[in-house]
Amino acid sequence: MSGLISRRVASTPVRTAAATWKQVVELLVPTESSPARVELMKVRGVACASIASEATKDCPIVVHGGGPRVRVYCVFGDDALTGDGVDESALVATPTDGDWAMSIPCLAEDLSWCRGELAAVSSRVTARVVGADVGAGTSAAAEATIDAEEFRKS
Repeated sequence: MSGLISRRVASTPVRTAAATWKQVVELLVPTESSPARVELMKVRGVACASIASEATKDCPIVVHGGGPRVRVYCVFGDDALTGDGVDESALVATPTDGDWAMSIPCLAEDLSWCRGELAAVSSRVTARVVGADVGAGTSAAAEATIDAEEFRKS
């Protein structure tokens, strides 16, 4: 199954970063006893840092797996207050059922910290720098560099 679903969740000043993450988790995992909800609550520190830095304003949290890809953006400031562009409607299917993964955007200066924190608590949730495609920046290959001197020797 393919497709793309987007949601926009109101954040500051309507909600704190922690309350925004709670809303995102409830949207993605409606069942409280789900193992996915437990896992997403373990990554709340990184998620809250991402939300507080407004990395999620133009670069979404992305959940992908067996169903449609879900993008979750956060709405800030006056738009959050007025509800302009906010869409927190329930999803038809739960994107965290079955085999799923999540990518959280973060600021470049926070990337190492975010990756370390996530690796310690989750095998499904990764961090990427704001602006990077999902998948680019979640693997060691994305951090590889080319040694020009060695390249020229061949």
